[in-house]
This record gives sequence, structure tokens and C-alpha cells, in this order.
Amino acid sequence: MQTRDNSGTVEVDGDIYHWELRRQPRPLSGGKWEGVAVTLRLADFKREAVVQFPPPLRPNGRPDTEKQFVNTDHIRNAVAAVIEAGWSPTSRGKAVVFDVDAEGR
Repeated sequence: MQTRDNSGTVEVDGDIYHWELRRQPRPLSGGKWEGVAVTLRLADFKREAVVQFPPPLRPNGRPDTEKQFVNTDHIRNAVAAVIEAGWSPTSRGKAVVFDVDAEGR
């Protein structure tokens, strides 16, 4: 499901995770692009994971520069993927950055 919201919650394995849009796609030097970034944290805990999605591309292969919607199904996939990759949402420490594919895997 896509949403225009900049924050919300998703449920994964009975736990509630808060997500917040951190960044829309933006250009980098050298003609490269960064995609959408979302922060995740388990309810009642402070440890964040920053999930970076690849930049959205138009059918012609060029970056889509328009504001992107957030797909909550992809956020659910990302929660599972970053936990599998080693993020411990109940631990303490700085935010951890993870790169995922367009579907959050």
C-alpha cells in the first residue's frame, strides 16, 4: 500500500515499528542519484536503522525526480531484511545504515 504520509507504523511478527521518511531521491555529484531513505525503530526503543532504497527509475532509465510515495509493504520487507542483516532494534547505539532493493529486501 502506498501512502503520502511522511511517517507511520507497520507490524512485523507482532511487533510495532515506527517509520519516518528521512530523504526523498536527490542528485549526487557525477550524475549519480540517491533514493528514498527511511528510518525505522521498534516501538518504545531508540535504536534506529536507516534504510536506503535505490533511486526510482523511469522506463527510459533516467532517475524519477518527482516526490515518491512510501510503500508500507516495502517497509515491512525492509524491517525483516535489516533484522536478518544484523540490526538489533532493542540494543543501544548509533543508527545503522542498510541498503535494500526497491522492494525492501
